[in-house]
Amino acid sequence: MRFIAFLFLNSLIFSLSSQSIFVPEINNLLNPALKPFYFGVASGDPQQTQVIIWTKVWNETSQPVTVKWEIATDTTMQQITATGEVTTDVASAYTVKLIAKNLQPNTTYFYRFTTCGVFSAIGRTKTAPLQADELKFAVVSCNNYEHGYFNAYRLIASRSDIDAVIHLGDYIYEYGANKSKKHPSIRQHIPDHEILNLQDYRSRYAQYRLDKDLQEAHRLHPFITEWDDHEFANDAYKEGAKNHQPEEGDWVTREAIAKKVYFEWLPITDNAENTVIRKLNYGNLAELFMLDGRVEGRCKQVESPSDTMLTCVTRTMLGKKQSDWLTSGIYNSTAQWKVVANQVVFSELDAHQLSKKYAINPDAWDGYPEERREILDSFYQHKTQNIIILTGDIHLSWAFDLVQNPKDKNRYNAKTGKGVIGAEFVVPSVSSNGLGEKFPRGLAKLIGSIIKRKSTNPHLHFQNLVDHGYVLLCLNKERAKATWLFCKTLKKRTEKYSTKDSRMTKYNENHLVKN
Repeated sequence: MRFIAFLFLNSLIFSLSSQSIFVPEINNLLNPALKPFYFGVASGDPQQTQVIIWTKVWNETSQPVTVKWEIATDTTMQQITATGEVTTDVASAYTVKLIAKNLQPNTTYFYRFTTCGVFSAIGRTKTAPLQADELKFAVVSCNNYEHGYFNAYRLIASRSDIDAVIHLGDYIYEYGANKSKKHPSIRQHIPDHEILNLQDYRSRYAQYRLDKDLQEAHRLHPFITEWDDHEFANDAYKEGAKNHQPEEGDWVTREAIAKKVYFEWLPITDNAENTVIRKLNYGNLAELFMLDGRVEGRCKQVESPSDTMLTCVTRTMLGKKQSDWLTSGIYNSTAQWKVVANQVVFSELDAHQLSKKYAINPDAWDGYPEERREILDSFYQHKTQNIIILTGDIHLSWAFDLVQNPKDKNRYNAKTGKGVIGAEFVVPSVSSNGLGEKFPRGLAKLIGSIIKRKSTNPHLHFQNLVDHGYVLLCLNKERAKATWLFCKTLKKRTEKYSTKDSRMTKYNENHLVKN
């Protein structure tokens, strides 16, 4: 079925070759000074000797385009270390994506593209180290265009000390434009309807990538990305999504379109399976495991905590192949910190004091407890420590001790770290609505105080349910530290922010403490 969808998609691409790749409204967002590289440049998936570099050409014909690229060690592009030419065409919507090879480890490079005598902006990127004393990652998720300006990316772009940006998913949102007059959006989606076909998905990515702050963050830092559900449709799983109805067409075709367009727009390593599952090595200090908790092996979500299928051992989020890859990879890793880029909250979270009906989030790992138990059992069996889980999706900020059965006092002690094997840092949304938009700020904080009760969630050490921004993850030989940086507002473009809090776990001590 998926192969048939692939063939159909390819025939669709070439049948549309003489038509516009994007909806006409995208033209109104273009900056003429950037033509034909309106969408800027980007880099990603850095390794010790190579990195992906990316751009997209605006072509008003359906003919192939030849693009020259070059990479240098200086900002004026005089010390060229590699160069070449590639041809792009309508099949990829004129995407240019290639691997710049034979680079030096832990080195900053600059790159650009040219076609028809016109140069792109100059991008900056950095290769991974063989050995490192310190690493810094900006960790982000959930940038909804309608909900506000991408000030977190503006802040990230202003930094020069970041090794890479880790994006945990929900890079775009598939929803149509919000038509509510009572709760108007700050910005409107293009196209104004829910995205379903190839042109729709390409146009939505085009709109997001024309945002000045997101574009600048891509230009100045390599990105390491994975998808969540909104790159497809809300609450996606292997065979469908909550936000996909039969009248909207075949799910397999929609999923294939979403995957194809994701790989067109993101500086991620191309592969035959269009999978985001991969490892990236940062030498002695960190190994990064990128997961697909959405469309690779996820079973459909249960409807409620009382659903008898909740604890069925055959229900998975990752699927056995990916789960085995993760546990064996972490067990065999020689890096000091094993960092897992994970879409939804992994730790147990008891919310029964707020609502019995919503005592757990069935879309998070609480909805797949048996697979989580098996993964944790493997970690404990192999005495694995220093695991850092990075999580997005929920639009809230949390820090958990990574522990199995946190309410079992015989197995877990928050003060001594007994039973703890790492930490989970949950990052805020870049802009997507959180509790601060759904409830008055005071009520949102009251909800947080109930969730954070020691009798309910003793392993929860930090939370912020109302602010937006990003997490700065700093790793060195002594500790892994997460600092939450929150934007002052999303209603206008600004660089104002506040650093509310940080938590860290010391090497081989694991449990969270304040800095």
